[in-house]
Amino acid sequence: MKLFSRLFLRGLAAVLPVVLTVYLVWIAVSGVENLLRELIKSVFPGVAYWPGMGFAVSVLVVLAAGMLMYTFVARTLYRWLTELLGRIPVVKSVYGMVLDVVNLFGGNGKKPFQKVVLVRLEPAGAELLGFVTREDCADLPGFGADRVAVYLPMSYQLGGFTVMVPRAQVREVPMGAEEALRFCVTAGVKSQPAVAGGTKAAG
Repeated sequence: MKLFSRLFLRGLAAVLPVVLTVYLVWIAVSGVENLLRELIKSVFPGVAYWPGMGFAVSVLVVLAAGMLMYTFVARTLYRWLTELLGRIPVVKSVYGMVLDVVNLFGGNGKKPFQKVVLVRLEPAGAELLGFVTREDCADLPGFGADRVAVYLPMSYQLGGFTVMVPRAQVREVPMGAEEALRFCVTAGVKSQPAVAGGTKAAG
């Protein structure tokens, strides 16, 4: 029974991440496909629709939008549209939230999660792994001088805390953003590279 349990758990650990990844990607692709399928059929009724056309069109639309944003006319129209959305009640809240999330992952060309730091807690001396999201709080006088904003992800959850801490309590660590985020989300439980003989490296 122990051997069965061990084999089952090992198989589950190997299969589950792959299956969930493929499933989530499939949901995203099929969602875009279903959204654009009817639009394509209504705009181009004479064109034979084939599976994948909706997703391909979405990629082309995004690329075209990216190219148009280099033109003065497109940037002006985009600025006018975003200002309009920012004045409509309820809509401005939803738009602002979505915009902040996109910018958080580098949608505006900046990547705030690239600086990984350890925040020291006083007086215990423990340290929390996080990401600096704001280096300067001069425009927020109520937060105090010489403070930085650090986002602290929560383990096994899609969430976290943003803390304002003195700069002296923060030290940067040589770790990539993806590696640090994975470390936080999994509470430090991560697979180690195997060495010869099927054992793990000591130390």
